Amino acid sequence: MTRNFDASARHGIARVLFCIASLLPSMVPAQEYPVKPVQVIVSLPAGTGIDVLARTLAQAMDAKFGQRFLVVNRTGQGVMVAANALNTAQPDGYTIAFMPATLITVQLHREKQPPYNRNTFVPICQAFDNILFVTVAANSPFKDLQSMLAFAKANPGKLRYGTSGIASAPHLAGAELFQRSGVQLTDVPYAGEVAYLPHILSGQLEMGMISAYLVGAQKGLRPLAVFSKERQKAYPNLPTTAELGHPISTLAYGGLFIRSDAPAAIIARLDAACREVVNGTAYGDMADKQVVRATYLDRGAFTARIDADFANIGRLLDTLKLKD
Repeated sequence: MTRNFDASARHGIARVLFCIASLLPSMVPAQEYPVKPVQVIVSLPAGTGIDVLARTLAQAMDAKFGQRFLVVNRTGQGVMVAANALNTAQPDGYTIAFMPATLITVQLHREKQPPYNRNTFVPICQAFDNILFVTVAANSPFKDLQSMLAFAKANPGKLRYGTSGIASAPHLAGAELFQRSGVQLTDVPYAGEVAYLPHILSGQLEMGMISAYLVGAQKGLRPLAVFSKERQKAYPNLPTTAELGHPISTLAYGGLFIRSDAPAAIIARLDAACREVVNGTAYGDMADKQVVRATYLDRGAFTARIDADFANIGRLLDTLKLKD
């Protein structure tokens, strides 16, 4: 009898300990998150401007929290490989992603059966705006955007422009510009702007939608306009698409994302840390070197921007027949 009681007692104690252990992850936010390294998924290859910014942010988080924030590159299928990695991670706050907002604004429209939905992830904070330029070779006959558009109107489909893949931010920026202008150009998708840059320089492509970093770093290019509401400090004489009558908001922005079922206290702590880091000198200086705008928006404002673009891009993809 005593033996049976002892066995039953041990079993009961084990069950109690198991229940306590299962509650520990949810208790962490109220104590000292993070208590172990945090994985930061990045959807772009190592060495790219956004990857460098992600690593700068991770280092600042290391110092702030006293735990490692480890960048892990998950590239492929646009942002889908990275999005799937975040989707399948435990919702405990120890896996976050630093990536473009296109995982929501574009991919949910494009995929027939996406492995996640609009409510799977929440934006923690916006951390960057990548500026794009309509760019030609320096020896191109086109000296400004207006002359290029006039030629395109007179020669439908003759001009070709390089993009970083179908429905990428550069592709959609160019497609919306040309649609608004009533002209037809041929888009040529590549794996990334580095891949199609040589073809612009050689004349195989007449133009491309190129990031500010490459426009500044690569000799032999001539920007015709910048996708922005305001002129850029580095190019004070270069007009914006907005002032030329085409107020286009590109999708080349992003920040931190996390599973929506992660603890709310952890999301709040990460947002507060993101604000401090993105508005800090080290991150801002690195963004300047990458010619990327360090733009902080809190969760509410970032979500509102994504929601607005989600609706607008849905309509654009319909007109371009780009929904799968």
